[in-house]
Amino acid sequence: MDKLRALRYFVHVAGSLNFSATADHFRVPSSSVSRRIKDLEQELGATLFERTTRTVRLTDLGNVYLGEVAAALQAIEMADELISAQSKSPTGMLRITAMPGYGERFVLPALEKLRTMYEDIDFDVNLTDQVINLASNDVDIAIRAVSTLPDQVIARRLADHDFVLVTTPEYAAEFGTPNSSTDLADHSVLMYRGPNGILDWLVLQDGVLKPIGLNPSYITNHGQSLLNSILAGHGIAFLPSWGVAKDIETGRLIELVLEDGPLTVSGNARMGLYLLYHPPKFRLQKIRVAVDFLVEELGSEPLVV
Repeated sequence: MDKLRALRYFVHVAGSLNFSATADHFRVPSSSVSRRIKDLEQELGATLFERTTRTVRLTDLGNVYLGEVAAALQAIEMADELISAQSKSPTGMLRITAMPGYGERFVLPALEKLRTMYEDIDFDVNLTDQVINLASNDVDIAIRAVSTLPDQVIARRLADHDFVLVTTPEYAAEFGTPNSSTDLADHSVLMYRGPNGILDWLVLQDGVLKPIGLNPSYITNHGQSLLNSILAGHGIAFLPSWGVAKDIETGRLIELVLEDGPLTVSGNARMGLYLLYHPPKFRLQKIRVAVDFLVEELGSEPLVV
């Protein structure tokens, strides 16, 4: 039995809980994955997965085994990549994840420039609101809006992640503007759906965050669609400042300020946009050049550890 290959299959199945997805990832038949896992279980004398026709889950012993081998396997893969990557120019697959709205507007154009600079680097870009564990080795660089930095990562602050209540001058002329959070109920509001549900708007009054009861006329998880709807005059939205700054500057949008308190979607006014990566990976040339380029292209603030 190829023990290392079996361990790689095991760790991936443990993360995805899907034998077919693991087979697709490694570009092998599903039967090969099943056979390797079965051989591993026979060698260990233990059942690692409980499988039915509908579900796959780790057994208690499988969880214990995963905790012992995952870090070791990642270290082996990192060592292999580090040695093989020591060439004159950066090479290999670079896996990047970013929030969809910021990714579409800023990250993808920056990566187009980076691709022309380093033609031997291959790119796997995943625009998603889902948080991916950097330590799992499924991603090299993550660009995320966070208020509390994850443990055991290097974080480079790119920008603030504050929100602005906006509408168009045309909407304001026709329907007026809200003076308080309670007035929002009389307007067409457009809201964003994150991975955990709709991002509710909260108002800070006397040091207490209070939810605002709203019936949105439009909900989407696509930031550009939300912005397009606002620019078309369909209502009011609470959007990241980096997404609407130019439109406010040109007068296409106007900022609304409520008299009864500021709004927030998180309760934390110190959220920021960060580029995140796992410290050992910075030794890889592809990671180093990508991090330095993206921070220069997108960011304006110093290193945060």
